[in-house]
Amino acid sequence: MELKQKSFLILVAIIIGIGIGIFIWNLLGSVVAKGVFYYKIDGDKADLFSAKDSNTKKILSVSAREIDPGDFRPPKRNYISHDRKNIIYFKQVDEKPLENQENPELIAYRVIYESMLVNLRNKKETKINQSIDSASLVFSPDDNQIAWIKQIDEATYQEIETSGGKRELWISKTNGDDAKLLASFDENLILLEVWSGDYIYFQGLWDVNNRSMGRINIKTKEIENMVPRQCEEFLGNCQNIEFSPTGNKFLYEIYTKKDDKDITALYLGDFDKKEFLEVLTTDQISDRLWLDDEERFFYTEQSLVKRGDGTAEMDTRETVHVVDIKNQIDDKIYSGSYISQLTLDLVKRYLYFLEKEKNGENFNLNRLDLKTKEVKTILTENYNKILLIQ
Repeated sequence: MELKQKSFLILVAIIIGIGIGIFIWNLLGSVVAKGVFYYKIDGDKADLFSAKDSNTKKILSVSAREIDPGDFRPPKRNYISHDRKNIIYFKQVDEKPLENQENPELIAYRVIYESMLVNLRNKKETKINQSIDSASLVFSPDDNQIAWIKQIDEATYQEIETSGGKRELWISKTNGDDAKLLASFDENLILLEVWSGDYIYFQGLWDVNNRSMGRINIKTKEIENMVPRQCEEFLGNCQNIEFSPTGNKFLYEIYTKKDDKDITALYLGDFDKKEFLEVLTTDQISDRLWLDDEERFFYTEQSLVKRGDGTAEMDTRETVHVVDIKNQIDDKIYSGSYISQLTLDLVKRYLYFLEKEKNGENFNLNRLDLKTKEVKTILTENYNKILLIQ
């Protein structure tokens, strides 16, 4: 009887221990998941930080990009999983001079990258053994797979067209295993935007003035292209397309001139309903950011203002707006100089962004409390040394 009682107590202790372990694991995971991520350069390394509420925490260091000897920048392309547990970044490993340049005196280089998968909990870094185009990758809704465009050897639109090659869309496990070809595209460049449900949404480019947008069904492999209202057939006048978290809704801009003044009309499109709505008209928009409910989005309106120092010099001023589509409300929530990289935390309480400091050339990483409108500066740094990850 005593032996049975001891065995029972040991079993209870094990169960409690497992429960505590799971609780701590989930707690630590949620701390990482609820914040936003940003890189800050330290020497030849890019330190990845998590910012949550008033706290910042260094998670790990990865290799930085070397632009010029001694000049390092954050990794150019970064993709974070929906659950905030993994990040894929592209590590610069080599560069090769480009041949057949139109101007032989101009020397250009093609940068060679390796794709790296990083587990943000245990900081383990693993090379993905696939040739992935650094500009095109999305996680599946459950984060168990990734879709990506295969890297090609051609470096310019002219070389791609001459070779007659296709841009290939592949799907694999997150670590690159079990890769399967899904589709091939005629466009010279494919930018994957969102993987939602059975659809992967994308933008395509033949060249700067000829583009496409659409989605592909991963089960039927059927490609559905879209030409939004007021856009030309090859979207030459349709700019800055921003897909919502599900991909079904999207924002786009149409530029016109009136009395020698540039006018930007911002439209809302719906893939399923094939409906298009002009949301607002303004001078110039620099950033756009969807909220997860797809009923609201942020944008920054850009304008020129006098410096106020008695000279004719002008400064760039940006005002952050939040638009409630359903209730047709456009609220101004913050104004500043050279605002960029709008990033929202998962609990939708804080908006993070970079803003040029008032007296100096560096930029502040700011956090705006959307309830109180209080702004906190997290750090001040050279613009090229910081990168927010959305």
